[in-house]
Amino acid sequence: MKRAVAGLGALLIAGAVTLAPAGASTTYEGAVKFGWTITPSFTAHLASNVKAAQAAFATGTANAIQTTTTGGGTCASTLGTDVFSTYTLSFGNISPGTAVTGCNYQNGIGISVLTNDTSGYTIYETLDSTTAPTTDYGICVFPASATPATTTTTSPNSTAPAAGTFTAGALTACGGAGKLLGPASGTVVNPGTAGDAAAITAPPTSAYTTTVPSTGAIFTVASPASTTTTYFLGEDVQLNVDSAAASGTFSHAIIVYFVPG
Repeated sequence: MKRAVAGLGALLIAGAVTLAPAGASTTYEGAVKFGWTITPSFTAHLASNVKAAQAAFATGTANAIQTTTTGGGTCASTLGTDVFSTYTLSFGNISPGTAVTGCNYQNGIGISVLTNDTSGYTIYETLDSTTAPTTDYGICVFPASATPATTTTTSPNSTAPAAGTFTAGALTACGGAGKLLGPASGTVVNPGTAGDAAAITAPPTSAYTTTVPSTGAIFTVASPASTTTTYFLGEDVQLNVDSAAASGTFSHAIIVYFVPG
């Protein structure tokens, strides 16, 4: 019995070494690991007075300014000749009433984004409130949809949205689904030019030395459905004017921040 066990052990040990038969070729295998990184790319464009349901930005000749007031105020009833590529919204003449007057510019801002960044992106907006007036006016935006579309978006307001609320000369709340734009934090060094909106690439650059907001996102977009498709977002822009607003001709800019990831 002891001799049989010893013989089996010798057989197993011998089986751990494989010897090629005489005259047969021998193949030895190894592997080299490789990897790569696709860098994220991001290109965005802005447009003003956008025509809805288009495959590319076009001037929204059918857009309108809607008036909301309980105090007899009026907004311009028709738009001027704003062109999508001028990045300008002309609200025209506004007559304040005894209550807040809300002038809603339908399809006021359009945004296009092309990115392969699977972490998505967030869009914030502020006002460059560094010059007069800093009171008795305020901006609310009404996003058309939280989900990007393959064509330019349609105004979410078939009827005029409610006007905002002022407290001590400052707009403190928006009506309906509006989102309040606060003042920029930092020093504005460029009061809005075509170059700021014509092409915004990654990493996003701007002529503004302002601090990017961390709260109050206007849009939060997850990974794009397609990395080769341009998607569109859009919003109405409502200019709210308090009853105490003084006369004058004024101009401000809405700063749009694109934050990947």
